[in-house]
Amino acid sequence: MDAVTRSNPKILSVGTYLPEEIVTSVSLFEEINSEQYNLPVTWMRDKMGIIERRMSPDDAKPSDLAIPAARKALEKCVDLDVDLINLVIFCGIERDQPEPATAHVIQNALGLNANHVFDISNACFGFMEAIEVAQYYMRGGATSHALIVTGEVPTKVLRAAVEQLKAGVDLKSARDLIGALSVGDAGGAVVMGPSYGYEQCGFRVFNTITDSSHINKCIYKQKSNGEFVGRMQMGKIVSELIQMHNGLIGNTLSKLGWDEFDWMLTHQIGEKPFQKFSQMQGVGVKKMIKTFHKLGNITSASFPINYEKLEQSGKVSPGDKIGGCFTGSGLSVGQFGYVY
Repeated sequence: MDAVTRSNPKILSVGTYLPEEIVTSVSLFEEINSEQYNLPVTWMRDKMGIIERRMSPDDAKPSDLAIPAARKALEKCVDLDVDLINLVIFCGIERDQPEPATAHVIQNALGLNANHVFDISNACFGFMEAIEVAQYYMRGGATSHALIVTGEVPTKVLRAAVEQLKAGVDLKSARDLIGALSVGDAGGAVVMGPSYGYEQCGFRVFNTITDSSHINKCIYKQKSNGEFVGRMQMGKIVSELIQMHNGLIGNTLSKLGWDEFDWMLTHQIGEKPFQKFSQMQGVGVKKMIKTFHKLGNITSASFPINYEKLEQSGKVSPGDKIGGCFTGSGLSVGQFGYVY
């Protein structure tokens, strides 16, 4: 790779995939008989703003959502020699199996020949983590192009939470489980390539902090019998992540040399955090892309889904300054600056 003429890695294309089945929040709350927990069936719709989400079949694997999203992203790069893609990263929360890496399943299905093929997992923050890793590979000369892909099926956990809530649990346990009903399934992918010396586009800054003292606020495990157990303490998570993002945003803008963003892409959990993000320095609600109302919390697929929606809006122009605020349980909080 010519380091003199190539600079900031940029997004060449994006592809997404959504399962066909649509499930409303009201129907889920009716199913669990939410009034036994002093919650009206409209609570998630009215308080969190999540109207519906997409759900995969029970037996869906992460690659089942990742492969069609990746294929769409590759199809958009009509002039790209795919042999230039020497890095494939899968970054979903779950994998098809412990071995081999799901990235190998995806590469094989797509007929790619990358030498660097592996999985990264960091909860909902996985996609941003993978993009940052990819830029190091690209700037280091290991590859000129990369495919970053995710397939998220968190409704497996949703279904487990529904069954527990239907059976009846105490109010404290119910509060830890209700948040799991906010998730939705989705696949997403981006093809990354180099920008050149005459171009001003691409990723400029990644700014990440982590506070691992919050490991118990959002967690799920699978027992040896296959049963899912966990908690999602949404109120505490939102409070902490907003505080962390607010503490970081000024530093991110300073590193970028920007006063404000033209657009802001965020991990979307619900109405309250969406509004809190819009109030941060340099943002504003008119600069935000909203998807949580129709898709819920789509975990690591948030970035490709929202980036595609921004492009499809027809409002973004070359040179626009795009910011990103994303979070993964633990907590990891990261921001970026990208010039379109």
